[in-house]
Amino acid sequence: MRIGFVGLGMMGKPMALRLVEKGFSLRVFNRTRGKASELLEKGAIWCASPRAIMEECEIVISMISDSRALEEISAGHEGVLEGIQGNGAHIDMSTVSPMTTKKLEQAYRKKGATFLHAPVLGSVPQATEGSLLIFVGGDLVTAHRCESIFTLLGRRVWYLEEITKATHLKLICNLFIASMMTALSEGLVLGQKVGLPSGTVLEVLKESSLAAPMYQTKGEAIRRRDFVPRFMVSHMHKDVNLVLGAAQAASVPLPVVNAVRELYSQAAKLGLGKEDYSAVIKVLERSAGVEVKS
Repeated sequence: MRIGFVGLGMMGKPMALRLVEKGFSLRVFNRTRGKASELLEKGAIWCASPRAIMEECEIVISMISDSRALEEISAGHEGVLEGIQGNGAHIDMSTVSPMTTKKLEQAYRKKGATFLHAPVLGSVPQATEGSLLIFVGGDLVTAHRCESIFTLLGRRVWYLEEITKATHLKLICNLFIASMMTALSEGLVLGQKVGLPSGTVLEVLKESSLAAPMYQTKGEAIRRRDFVPRFMVSHMHKDVNLVLGAAQAASVPLPVVNAVRELYSQAAKLGLGKEDYSAVIKVLERSAGVEVKS
């Protein structure tokens, strides 16, 4: 099966590498060609545009930054829709808005093709080892036709017939992640201020019903002052805005997430956008006049 892959960023590249290393014939495109060099060395074929990929492939996967970029590579000039055939499918695995996925599903259907939204839960290590959680929304016949792709990239797959249910499920998961990071940051900063060692706080969390792997991995990284991005502050800020937009459309108040958004907005204003989303703790540290460390 010839597969195309558009978007070779922090998550897209390891996912594409896994596909090509497992024997798929892969065509790739990225705005910056240099990011494709490792894939090309392993046998992937470069294409000049998303349209060019779709003209050569039955299925194209995308992993890009936001809703605007997805619409551009889908319906823009030299986009996927310009090259798609009647039996073609576009699987987007990014975190975008429900409005965007619904609109694109309708646009592809008008051309007799299929658009699926299959966002993922996990970071770079999970993308590399193929242990992502994948939420597939859209036409189930096409989704199951692509099952070999999903099972290679993820350790568990959920199939949802309505495309926006997959989109919403991913946003809900990111709501939890952003809120958990905010709570962890507040707890560690308060502990530091009153003289409680951060290691003790994390140890108690680990031994209690509050235990969560994320608290331990991110907590220890914060103590080492390691903010190398696995998921950037700017991306989390974008996703929190998507969550609030989806909630507003559904008439659901999210007062806690509104406060979380303010914290990530401040982090972006402090120039932390390219750091790991755990760097949001620096906003609280700055206000409290302390620094959490080992």
